Amino acid sequence: MLILTIILLVTTTLLGGIFFVLFRWAVKDGQFDDPEEAKYVIFREDERRASRAADGGK
Repeated sequence: MLILTIILLVTTTLLGGIFFVLFRWAVKDGQFDDPEEAKYVIFREDERRASRAADGGK
């Protein structure tokens, strides 16, 4: 029973460390700079498609 507890503690500590490192990497990479930007991306895609259609598909 003690060995299982030790294994669980080590595993959760490693997983927590991995997720913390991934979170720090995402923050450093700028993934959370502007969370409001994501909802406007779809409109820019529609504008690009409309402008391509107006240009004759070029």
